[in-house]
Order: sequence, then structure tokens, then C-alpha cells
Amino acid sequence: MSGKVLYWKGCMARLRTKHISDATEELLHRLGIDYETLDDERCCGSVLLRTGQVDDALTVARMTADQIRSGGFTDVVTSCPGCFRTMSSEYHELLGEVPFKVRHISQLLFDYSKELKRHLKPMKVKVVYHDPCHLGRHMGVYEEPRQLIKLVPGVELVEFKYNRRKALCCGAGGGVRSVFPEVALEVARTVLNERPAGVKILITSCPFCNYNFKEAKRANIEVIDLPEFLLRAWGVS
Repeated sequence: MSGKVLYWKGCMARLRTKHISDATEELLHRLGIDYETLDDERCCGSVLLRTGQVDDALTVARMTADQIRSGGFTDVVTSCPGCFRTMSSEYHELLGEVPFKVRHISQLLFDYSKELKRHLKPMKVKVVYHDPCHLGRHMGVYEEPRQLIKLVPGVELVEFKYNRRKALCCGAGGGVRSVFPEVALEVARTVLNERPAGVKILITSCPFCNYNFKEAKRANIEVIDLPEFLLRAWGVS
């Protein structure tokens, strides 16, 4: 990256799953990536779009794009697949051209695979990766998270029966969690019950998935975000 980099945390990672944004920043710091954050970060407008509030979403999108533009940022990286989809794809439909590139954190970290591999210690554990809807089906990012997990020596990565473009939703997307919380939790429990035998850790790369799975889990399984998992392999608890 040659331009000015903004780490856009997203509402969920900034407010409800702060452990995700904290882990992401620690990983960026350890990799020597020069970035900035915004003290007054706004909403990207994703949930407004998903719930049909297009006029309000347009207003929010304009304000957010102006905020990023005025900061002189040319590269934006985010923890949230919803923010990633909205800002990298739908902003172009709503606003026309925007002067910054947006990537998901897994895409950025994949570019630093060689550097990461030098620091990751062996972990003998069986894990499964859950594809977030916005990151997978909507934006086609499937392999980068999996390749990052495979960088960790000793890790056995297995798959859900339904994965990649056929992956089941965690239940929290599209505003469902806000309007029908019990439905969201039941969907999450369904996914957790579909996990392969012997899996100890479920890895995802979405703050909404992380939050909903943790709220719903009844079984003996740990739910962890991708940067958190990589930090653990680095030796940071």
C-alpha cells in the first residue's frame, strides 16, 4: 500500500466486539503497517440499506465518504464484511466514483502471509471456518481467510457441510438480529450444531457472526475472530 491507510473498525467491532478491533490493531502494529483510525468514525450505512431505508443510507454514505476523503485516505481496511461490501461496492452505485480503495482485513493480511508465517507458532487444534455472507457470497472472498488459517503449523482446518457460496448465515445479518433476536439466535444454534466432530474452535471474520455465535453457543466450542486467532498463534494471548 502506497497511500494513507485508514483502519475502519465498523460499528460492531468499535462498540460491541471491541476485542476484535483491539486484536486487529495489535496485529497491524506487529506487522509494521502504518495506519490511522478515526475518533469520530461514522456508520457506513450497511444496515440501513439491508432494511430498505435507502434515502437514509444515501445520506449516511455521503457523510462517511466525505469524512474519509477529507482525511486524505486512499486505502481503507475494515474488520466488518458489511462495511466492506457497502463501501467498496455499493458506494459506487450510490455516489459514483469514490477516491479510496476498500479491503477486508483478511485481504490485507493475506498480502503479509510471508511475514506472518515467520512469527506463527504451532497449534495442535482442529478448527472450522465460517464464511460470513457479505464477505463470501456477496464479495467472493473465500480463500484468503482459509490460507491465513493454514499458515499456522499444526492446525487442522475442516469445513462445514455447507461452505463458501452455500454457507449458512449466522443469523445476525440483514437487520434480523435487531428485529427478531430469537430467530437470529436459533439460526446461529443451527449452524453450531452442524459443526464437524472434534472441532474445538470456530473461526469467523465478521463481528456480527462473532457476536451472534457467542450469544447462541451451548456446546463446548470457542468462537474467535481471524485476527484474534492469528495473534494467539503469534504467542499473544
